[in-house]
Amino acid sequence: MKTGIKINGLKIKGKEVTASADDLNRGALKKVTGALAAVDTGGGVFAWANPETSEILIEHVALVVTTKTTDACTVDVGTTAADATTSSDNLIDGQDINAAGTFTNAANGGTNGKLAQRLAAGKWVTASKASGASAGLKGSYEIYYRVL
Repeated sequence: MKTGIKINGLKIKGKEVTASADDLNRGALKKVTGALAAVDTGGGVFAWANPETSEILIEHVALVVTTKTTDACTVDVGTTAADATTSSDNLIDGQDINAAGTFTNAANGGTNGKLAQRLAAGKWVTASKASGASAGLKGSYEIYYRVL
């Protein structure tokens, strides 16, 4: 049994409520953002590690491209248990980023992209060049997830 913390004497139906930090975080929708990079190695466009102490469900990933690549380029985004430099395409598969715009796993998943993926604690979501070159790319990524 987990030990709980007191929440300022909160009572429900006369019973004092206690909860651990993990209990309070479970199920909450969280958002993380970061910059896209013009790097052509695995995980070079971005790599993000699950900071939670438990498994999460990646519900939504968005690539917000503000400056397109100089030449033709496609990107894969996905979860991986290997490392921050491993390519994966289970969220977005082969998205053309030689145009400005917002590209999501819901609207632009491609062949292998899915709407949601589980990710263990300490494992990664990576975005990697799939074809072409990412030179000139500027923008950000958004990841929306729930702690399970």
